[in-house]
Amino acid sequence: MTQSLEERFGAAYDEYADAIFRFCYAQTRRRELALDLMQDAFARTWSHLVGGNIIRELRPFLYKAARNALIDHHRRAHPSSLDALHEGGFDAVDDEAPDPHLSATAAHAIRVASSLEPPYREALLMRFVDDLKPREIADITGDSENVISVRITRGLQKLRELLKP
Repeated sequence: MTQSLEERFGAAYDEYADAIFRFCYAQTRRRELALDLMQDAFARTWSHLVGGNIIRELRPFLYKAARNALIDHHRRAHPSSLDALHEGGFDAVDDEAPDPHLSATAAHAIRVASSLEPPYREALLMRFVDDLKPREIADITGDSENVISVRITRGLQKLRELLKP
């Protein structure tokens, strides 16, 4: 028996919602906003599917939808040029208290990683937290696979420097 579109989408939500939330949270460091952006990414994906469009690989598509939702949010919240946002990253302007659900170690890791330049932070997050391949990250960001691999390597070098005692 073939699954309906709704059943397949529900299964994808179950499988990817936590990862998309983590991606949004790491970019905003604001729990409620990350939940809203995650839901927006799934709503955009559902609209795309219901519109009769075919999605070859759902996971990268969801990340791209989440990334676009982040860009749209920042554009609405802080009107500025898209180029400046692209170069400056998705840093949250409003500081929020740390998430009480995080351990001290996880909170420290987020602080250290958040000090990286946005392109490195985003590449490392997608690669090592979300377990995306460089090719998938390239599809999401619109950069070449080589650029992503360089960002991952340089980001790891910078992290090692930051974590030296």
